[in-house]
Amino acid sequence: MFNPYRCQICGETYLGSAAPDRCPFCGAHGRWMVGAAEWAKTGKIELCQQSYDDCLQAIDLEVNNAAFYKCAQQNAQTQVTEAIFKRLHKQEMEHAELLAEMAGVEEPALPAASCAANDDAQNLADAHAREQRAIQLYLQFADRAPEKRVQDVFRALADIEAEHLKISNIYR
Repeated sequence: MFNPYRCQICGETYLGSAAPDRCPFCGAHGRWMVGAAEWAKTGKIELCQQSYDDCLQAIDLEVNNAAFYKCAQQNAQTQVTEAIFKRLHKQEMEHAELLAEMAGVEEPALPAASCAANDDAQNLADAHAREQRAIQLYLQFADRAPEKRVQDVFRALADIEAEHLKISNIYR
């Protein structure tokens, strides 16, 4: 029997016989997946100026990382790295959408991006540096945010980016 589960981080719906280990859309840990009837919509929230500014900075980081991953996907040397970069691109876009909704701003379009042409090792090394930066920023943002939702989102994003970091380590 298939049941609907929703992610408390991104709000996307998963249909399955059990909640997944990670949200298949944003990558949040399975603890954030709840039965659809238990899900609580958050949308735009009241943010202090610092949290608002942090969300804007995070949106910029996410769309730039998404653009990088799209470039890396298009220049991938193997089907495996193409699949990895494609999934990372989609997750970073999901994060940007979540943050834009939370801050009540329009999600920006993908900027032009560059990556290493036909060099998966270099693109994975660049991905590693991008993910490390995101983790550090998101933990700082979570620590200084007075809003519980902002704390939860940035800690979940730091956890997701840590998973991305592991991927970049495994395949480089």
